[in-house]
Amino acid sequence: MRDFADVQRELGMKKFLASRNGTLYFVPGAIGDRAIIARHFDRELPVTLVLPFADLTRAAQRWIDRHPEVARLARVAQPTEIGRDFIARPHFVYTTATRAYEEDEDPPSPPAELAELRHAFTAALGQSDDPRDAIVETVLARSLLEPTGKTFQDDDGRFTVVDLKPTPDDLQRWAGLVGP
Repeated sequence: MRDFADVQRELGMKKFLASRNGTLYFVPGAIGDRAIIARHFDRELPVTLVLPFADLTRAAQRWIDRHPEVARLARVAQPTEIGRDFIARPHFVYTTATRAYEEDEDPPSPPAELAELRHAFTAALGQSDDPRDAIVETVLARSLLEPTGKTFQDDDGRFTVVDLKPTPDDLQRWAGLVGP
């Protein structure tokens, strides 16, 4: 398992922005497989939560896949690499995130698919008594029901969640349920 310092040096990654869940870095001018964003766990989230964060991201996509009406309209970007102190994922370039429909000064009209997605997601909530599903649903709700800069509609009409927004508590609870 590589360290972030190795990846940063190898790819020439530059700081994109700092967040509570870790500093994000990107590869300037990269295209294709080299166009990645790496979350360096150097802030509030300890490195012990790297694997739970990655696992929760994979679990969110599995949850979506189990609900075809949601899967038709949404997906979660998956990690491309999991390191000792970082997670890398594809770097998407987009102009309109879901928060624009509600928070911009002159908001664009939301696509009809957004209401369809929100209806399908809400209808699928709470159908499982698995506590892991409850965590996934809570975290996905932040990306699919709330305005966010981390979810956008892609060219095929589906909404891509580029980065989930778990809280440290969500990740600690997840880690406690799935084990090491």
